[in-house]
Amino acid sequence: MLTASELAGMQAAQAGAMLDRCRVLTPTAATGEFGQEGAVYEEGAEVACGFEAGTASRGGSLAGVMVVLNARLRLGLVDGATVTPDVLIQVTARAGAVLNPAEFYRVAGWPRRGATCVVVEVERVAAPAG
Repeated sequence: MLTASELAGMQAAQAGAMLDRCRVLTPTAATGEFGQEGAVYEEGAEVACGFEAGTASRGGSLAGVMVVLNARLRLGLVDGATVTPDVLIQVTARAGAVLNPAEFYRVAGWPRRGATCVVVEVERVAAPAG
């Protein structure tokens, strides 16, 4: 059986392995000048995360083969607790190197909470307007 101190050790090791930085962008519904609906994103604080580069997966489309690159992010239990499929995640640094420009990702599905972190599947997207 896992003890509380063993779990705390595992969580500390996970936190120490998050070498990247990111921000969770939370959407708020907005209406444009001509009545169109959209979202405005509010940036959260920069937090530690672990970014795992994507692997290609193939799927069908009307025009032929479509390749999708998915990636995976690990967030701390507190930082990942508010992540839902409608948020965006901005990766600001990888392995200590600042990304310029930063990369933006859409959450693909629901995050999974484990004993040591929250795992989020993501797809790369363009930066939000505004």
